[in-house]
Amino acid sequence: MNANRASFHTGMILVALGLLMPVAALAQGWKPVRNVELIIPASAGGSLDNTGRTIQRVWDALGAVPTATTIVNRAGGGHAKAYAYLTQQTGDPNFLSITSATILTNHINGRLPHTYSDFTPLATMVTEYIAFAVKPDSPIKTGKDLLEALRKNPGALSIGLSSALGGTHHISVGLPLQSAGIDLKPLKLVAFNDSSAAVTALLGGHLDVISTSNVILSPHIAEGRLRAIAISSPKRIAGVFAGTPTWPELGQKGVFENWRGVIGAKDITPQQIAFWENVLRKVNESKEFQEYATKNQWVSEFKGAAETRVFMKQMYDELKSVMTFLGLAK
Repeated sequence: MNANRASFHTGMILVALGLLMPVAALAQGWKPVRNVELIIPASAGGSLDNTGRTIQRVWDALGAVPTATTIVNRAGGGHAKAYAYLTQQTGDPNFLSITSATILTNHINGRLPHTYSDFTPLATMVTEYIAFAVKPDSPIKTGKDLLEALRKNPGALSIGLSSALGGTHHISVGLPLQSAGIDLKPLKLVAFNDSSAAVTALLGGHLDVISTSNVILSPHIAEGRLRAIAISSPKRIAGVFAGTPTWPELGQKGVFENWRGVIGAKDITPQQIAFWENVLRKVNESKEFQEYATKNQWVSEFKGAAETRVFMKQMYDELKSVMTFLGLAK
């Protein structure tokens, strides 16, 4: 009986090892042997550029990539130039690109001929959320108050967007308005070229509400100059916005994740995908990258290749719906 039990246990161990071996083989079955190019679909100095350079610096420090790596900025056309270049590298695992929600929104609005399905999603690294804020003396206390006021009179309040019409902040406004059934036609939306201009307008009393990145609002919220009334996260986040309700809490759709991730060329092999996923996971877990995310008040919730593809598909469908509602879909 003991011999049978021992034999059974041995068999189970061998089965378990057999199941684990393919995963290990995938992670160890390929590695680059020549220069790797990390494409940044934007100019030097911006958020995407800083993210890409931080990723490269960390994987170099960890020794995770055994070859030289190069950062190449390919700005232009709302990321079109970078992604067109990456489509030319089909099957080549030595070309990666930083990416963001723009790969979805700019395809939906017709600015990009390519989207996530034309590449190999490898990882989602960090997520930035969009917050809504008012002055401290505003009668609007929460996002629920905002929607009720707009439902009664859609033209009663002016809402500032920290980017052009059709951008991330416009979409973040559209999500809860679509959910609440607010009439868009009389809505007063004011677009600004940058977040600081929108914040200045709100502080000066020229706007009633603004929608902008949480990192931009954070110091103003912390020092009591502004009050956050809602945030686009699926659950409450730590820090300055810990007391700010999410749109789902308020009974509305409104989750918008302004994420940053990494894609590869189309048609690379499972072994190559596994290598890069493993590298990017190590980068994400590093102290330097976590400090970088915290500094920017981003939420670091790593998603691997398969999860990222599912996430992008789901987000694409949701964005297409709200962008159609806003009149932004092609």
